[in-house]
Amino acid sequence: MKLNKYILMTSALVMGITGAWADDFDSFGSFGEDESAEGSSSKLEVGADAETEIRAYVDIDEAKAEAVELDLAPSAKLNLKYNGNKSDAEISLKIDETTIKNHPEDVIDEAVLRGYFGNLTLEAGKMKIVWGKGDKLHVLDNFNADDYSDFIIPDYLDRRISTPMVRAVYSLPFANMNLEGVYTPLLPVDRFAREGRWTPKQVSELTGNVTSNAELKLAAAINDLENARLEAATASALETLGTPEATAKLTLLVGQAYADGKISPDPQLIQTLMGAGKTLPEATALALASAYKDYLKANLTNANTAYTLCLANANNLSANPDLIYPDLWNLKYGQFGARATWTLGQVDMGLSYYNGRYKQPSVNASKIDSFLTSYLANGQVSEDEKFLAYDKKQTFGLEASSVIWHFNVRGEFAYNLTDDFDGTNPWVHNNSIAWLGGFDIDLPFWNANLNVQEIGSYVFHGDECDKNTLDVDYGVNGYTNNKVVCNITTSFLNDKLAPEVTVMYGIENKDLVVMPKLAFKPDQNLTLTASGMYIWCGGDNSEFKSWEKNSFVSLSAAYQF
Repeated sequence: MKLNKYILMTSALVMGITGAWADDFDSFGSFGEDESAEGSSSKLEVGADAETEIRAYVDIDEAKAEAVELDLAPSAKLNLKYNGNKSDAEISLKIDETTIKNHPEDVIDEAVLRGYFGNLTLEAGKMKIVWGKGDKLHVLDNFNADDYSDFIIPDYLDRRISTPMVRAVYSLPFANMNLEGVYTPLLPVDRFAREGRWTPKQVSELTGNVTSNAELKLAAAINDLENARLEAATASALETLGTPEATAKLTLLVGQAYADGKISPDPQLIQTLMGAGKTLPEATALALASAYKDYLKANLTNANTAYTLCLANANNLSANPDLIYPDLWNLKYGQFGARATWTLGQVDMGLSYYNGRYKQPSVNASKIDSFLTSYLANGQVSEDEKFLAYDKKQTFGLEASSVIWHFNVRGEFAYNLTDDFDGTNPWVHNNSIAWLGGFDIDLPFWNANLNVQEIGSYVFHGDECDKNTLDVDYGVNGYTNNKVVCNITTSFLNDKLAPEVTVMYGIENKDLVVMPKLAFKPDQNLTLTASGMYIWCGGDNSEFKSWEKNSFVSLSAAYQF
């Protein structure tokens, strides 16, 4: 149902401004009309590529044949683009096993209509946009989320998740200035593997916590049922025996139930018994005994019902873990923002504002127990009862790039404003800042290019986070997180042979990731690539510790049509 809504929303955004493109698309004509093949081909561009990758995961500490795990991942893409006089239309299809199985809506990777009205450009559809001057690293690019189910191995744009949105860009006739506005009614969120070797530690811990709590509540329901059965069986046996000792024991049980508030005599029943000639104490005892039998029967029924519901709902929760997440099909999760970019001398600059939410959920640990109690008993919970939330945030951004001597320099700065300004709410993200700075330079040998960037963040009021290790911002290694990323590319044999190495190092978390690649193009359409990844962690609290044994080598072949 939600998939149909998603497609419907995409279609609505695309169709909402199709009138602007009607005249251009009429140029296709009817089947019966005489149009030259040359005229058609000039407007429609078709591209496609197919790729197959074989990846071998190797445990460096146990480098032997039985320690090797192989993955085969075929994929294909189809790109169509139509160029009209005052409009463009393009669609990109992505086909691979993971997309078809888990996210069929993303078979349409992008579908965009674009119209040109003088200085104004309007776009609508299922889109990816990029804000910021960084090179495949950003702190201002907030509208699209990331798919980390295959870690950070895919290229930046390939792991971005497209979403329905509308976008307007107005170009001013001075300083090369562009004013941009974006709105999307949906909130795409980051995706992570939930099983397998790329599952994050946080996901595994949360799953384990919820599972163990659910098991405890199921065990409590079983215990309640067994106690109810035992209590009913004991009372029935004592009543059947009819001995003075059994009667005394039964009387004691009835009295205890009365003292615990489990039963109370029915005044109408007492009056009836007294009308039959019973004395008050005797009438009360008989009324209590009657109420006790009713209680035992109802208690056994309720315990059995509670256990049955708890078991069924626990199984349902295990089979569908998305139940713990907020329902994002709601306009309150919409995003919007504005951006201005211009050129001042040799410097390209920009200011931006984003109003939306974090793409990764925060965990309100205080709600987990009440959520499970409610869900296991009723099979449903309200949105307010859920313990995962995507926190609101506003991002105020500054970006710039320029050429200084032979260096192409770039930078981004972001201030993230949340609802927890003073940092005292452990379940909501604190305010923070984030930055990116770097350069690239063409080296005077081997057609080489060196690209170096540093990306980091700082969380305010870390002292408040230290008061609760369950705080969503709690950092065992402090409240700054800096990474340096270096990339060097070269080419030989008229660009047929292209070596490349990317190295990333986490300063506070002591993570090292090395990704070498060697691409060979025997012709302009075919590319053969050997690549790999090595992960090293400097401590048990390293950010990538759960993936330390995921080093691999891979071979791939890609063909562009």
